Amino acid sequence: MKNLTKMRRLILSILLTALSILLLVNALPSKASADDMSAIYNGTAPNSDWPDSSFTVNGMVHKIWMTAQNNSNQEESSNYSSIQPGITRNFLLKNGKYHDLQLHFKLTNPSTTETVTTGNEQFNLPLSPTVGGNKQIVYTGGGPVANPTGAKLWYDFTNQNGSATPGAGTDWSKLFAISVTAGNKIAPGQSIKVDVPLEVLPDTDGNTDTAFSFADLSYNGSVPTSIRNWARVASPVTLSYLQPGYDGYFVAGETTGDTNATLNFASGAQKYFPKIAESAKAISYDNTNSRVDGVPNDPTAAYLGGSQYIDLNKIPSATDTKSTLAADLHNNGYSFGIYTSDIAGHKTGQEYDTYQYAVDSTNPLSNVEMPNGFDATGQKYDNKTLGTIRLRVQQLLDASDRTIPVTKDGAWSPYEGVTFYGIDQSKLDKNPDGASYVVKKVDSNNNESNVANNKVDTTKDGVYRVTYTYKVNDYITVHKTITITVGKGNPTPPTTGTSNNGGTTTSNTNNNNNNSNNGNNSGNTNGSTTTTTKPSTSVGPNIAVKGEAVYAIKKIGLYKSTSFTKSKRIAWYPKQKRINRPMFVVTGYKRTSNGTLRYKVRDVNHGRKTAGKKGYITASRKYVVSVYYASVPKSKKITVIAKKGINTYKSANLTGKAKHYKKGVRLTVKRLVKHNLTTRYQLSNGKYVTANKKLIIAGNY
Repeated sequence: MKNLTKMRRLILSILLTALSILLLVNALPSKASADDMSAIYNGTAPNSDWPDSSFTVNGMVHKIWMTAQNNSNQEESSNYSSIQPGITRNFLLKNGKYHDLQLHFKLTNPSTTETVTTGNEQFNLPLSPTVGGNKQIVYTGGGPVANPTGAKLWYDFTNQNGSATPGAGTDWSKLFAISVTAGNKIAPGQSIKVDVPLEVLPDTDGNTDTAFSFADLSYNGSVPTSIRNWARVASPVTLSYLQPGYDGYFVAGETTGDTNATLNFASGAQKYFPKIAESAKAISYDNTNSRVDGVPNDPTAAYLGGSQYIDLNKIPSATDTKSTLAADLHNNGYSFGIYTSDIAGHKTGQEYDTYQYAVDSTNPLSNVEMPNGFDATGQKYDNKTLGTIRLRVQQLLDASDRTIPVTKDGAWSPYEGVTFYGIDQSKLDKNPDGASYVVKKVDSNNNESNVANNKVDTTKDGVYRVTYTYKVNDYITVHKTITITVGKGNPTPPTTGTSNNGGTTTSNTNNNNNNSNNGNNSGNTNGSTTTTTKPSTSVGPNIAVKGEAVYAIKKIGLYKSTSFTKSKRIAWYPKQKRINRPMFVVTGYKRTSNGTLRYKVRDVNHGRKTAGKKGYITASRKYVVSVYYASVPKSKKITVIAKKGINTYKSANLTGKAKHYKKGVRLTVKRLVKHNLTTRYQLSNGKYVTANKKLIIAGNY
């Protein structure tokens, strides 16, 4: 008896434990969200249950939609079609997430008393030429469709005549339309429904983005009413800048006037551009043409073939947490891109308020060319990693801080050193009518005050701030504030540090230091060959320093270690023409067991499959040399070899675009200037160009 009681208690305990575990499991959140498991994506405003009245045509309610089974064998429905022209909610079939695809056509008599007689209802499958003729989506039934209501149907094929009773040997995969013929009767409250099994065939690109359409042409006379929908098979995209810990910044691209061209890096504006990850509220994705439908974009999900939208007015400033990027640009002489013609509801001269990109890659390139000739993506600028999204920006007003001497006559030219640009990026020959300025006196405590006649007094030492305003047109106004130091400027309060002569530091010390630093880059101006000295390195002479760019002049390999064996090889780089030579950035050094030096490198051949790979290459100058020239050619001539030509600039840091030269143009240089780990040529006219060997070549080429 005691044993029986113990057994009952044990069984009860086991049952209670099992029940507790079951309740706990049901209470836990699912690891995979419903969206991850779903087979169909209907967007942010699905219309799978529109009012019947919106689909009533020829006395019948029309409903046309798709269903598919998800990987848990649960049926899901797509958005319904709608009458055209009109708003249509499109949808996606998630690539790899669905099976048992069915297209459904249903005609219902809404009357409670009257019988409806059908006209001709032609249901066009995705294969139909009327809706685009997508040959990847085909009928998979081996014969006529299921027809439980006994409706009279007609079948049309791409390879044979249509028939109500197709015979033996019919290739049903060529079926492109099914018609409910005229004269069918539908009793009050009854329906005719046709269920069409379909299959999406593989494509050469892996079927990652297959667009298609389907429709019912409902005839009542010769002109049909089109009830239609659009869809596509698409894969979700995991974008790098949406991942935790992504540190990339938006890239400032300066317009070239051609929307499809590679943009030039706008170094002066980059400091205002924030991290992409800090601008999540500004980025959203239109996966189903929701823009057209007037419904919200999806802020979290992106699919191949969709569009990415960036609301420029929602991007924060990188320099002021209370401001926006747009405001910072406007206050520093820049704007976003400007429309040069009326398009998409925008007028000529208006500034971009939205950027749109096609979602065609998991990691799209920024499409901005840095001064060193590389794409901006992944490069460092001001110790910040440049990300994968570029924003078109253009300069409209340019002015810089400057120091001027004390003069007896007090003469001051307010627009000296100030440059204005038109919306087409052309430099204006004269000050525009929309230009104005305001002068403020700055005391030693940094307090501002108005000045008489709105003028900088050059008869004595002082500091002034001048704010320029440029009303470009009725849509855009930009500003730029600079500091003008007259003579010695204002004395600053004593600090714990003193200058070398024992006096206090003055406010123009930094300006003087900057001027002297720029002077150090001037090089030899007596016409002889000018060379630069590389930073000292413990590795040895004629060896690239860390951070320097090199390229291969012969076939080389990239290896996982300093042992150059087949099993360690990551990639081969065949010998290429000069403009296509593979480039690498040196990140370190290592020697083999017998002392042979290897470069540790990162592949910077953007747009190629090897881009970003890391490893070791030879350091032999027979195979690898610097990308940048280190001397002025004896002829003092260089020739442009870049396919798209090169630009000249006002300064050695390649800012302030001056002129563009096409491939084949010969230029005269007078000296070489070193800039960080690159070099520039200063031309005979004083302007600067890159000394990148992939873009120019020494001599008359």
